[in-house]
Amino acid sequence: MTGGVLILDKPGGITSFDAVRAVGRILGERKCGHAGTLDPMATGVLPICVGAATKIAGYLSEEEKEYEAAFTFGVATDTGDATGKPVESRPGASAGEPEVAAALASLIGTFPQVPPAYSAVKVGGVRSYALARKGKEVLLAPRRVTVFDARLLSCDAEGFRAVIACSKGFYVRALPRDLGSALGVPMTVARLRRLRVGPFRIEESVTLSDLRDRVPGGSAVRRLIPIVDALSRMPAWEVPPDAAPAVRNGRLAGPWFTERAAAERGDTALLVTAKREPLAIVGRDASGLWKILRGT
Repeated sequence: MTGGVLILDKPGGITSFDAVRAVGRILGERKCGHAGTLDPMATGVLPICVGAATKIAGYLSEEEKEYEAAFTFGVATDTGDATGKPVESRPGASAGEPEVAAALASLIGTFPQVPPAYSAVKVGGVRSYALARKGKEVLLAPRRVTVFDARLLSCDAEGFRAVIACSKGFYVRALPRDLGSALGVPMTVARLRRLRVGPFRIEESVTLSDLRDRVPGGSAVRRLIPIVDALSRMPAWEVPPDAAPAVRNGRLAGPWFTERAAAERGDTALLVTAKREPLAIVGRDASGLWKILRGT
């Protein structure tokens, strides 16, 4: 099967790895991986890299994410979402729409965020959530994250809905802790849906049920986005036919490369053939010299 990226609308109740395995079984492809974990309770955009596209999963996971989240007032849980155990309950507690809107707007920018204890961050080689489940205290270092947009969609006495666009590493489940503290109200994530990962939007996604229904006709394979298109935000450099073999063998040389590299202002690029077939991803090292980062 030709490699490519499938934009899955992950259902709730399964892990991202479960979703990857399901896609692999449906497509008959053992080599699959995801680009950006979604919690089991969360739904929405989960890019699944199939075949040769598994090599670019790390680049896709760096893309910004956009979520629609629903928060409930009056209760806080140990996980930050509705799957956790209540740790604080104040029935009837709420916050007004102006205060919630202002608290969301204050998130926009770059700042350190402490990941939730129930997260995949490793502590001494062990996942944080594994330690938290054993009742052990977990102290995680803050990480620099960026919020590009945080907009209130609706708000009432029960809770509110918001759209949040953020960088890799941002935890929406940390917001009940942080916003709850700012608003003086215990709160939790009731629902979480990812609307976008980089250029991949929920409107172009496919469900597992839809995939299963389409396989007999072969159209499921046609839902795969080619590697070159999946990396559309990365500059593409066309490699002359006589230089392609050298690139495949890990060598960057010749006037074509010298001229192109000198003119390029960015730090990474995708090398392609005249037929738009991907060859390699190249980037600058610490000294500014270009090298092959990943063969495709």
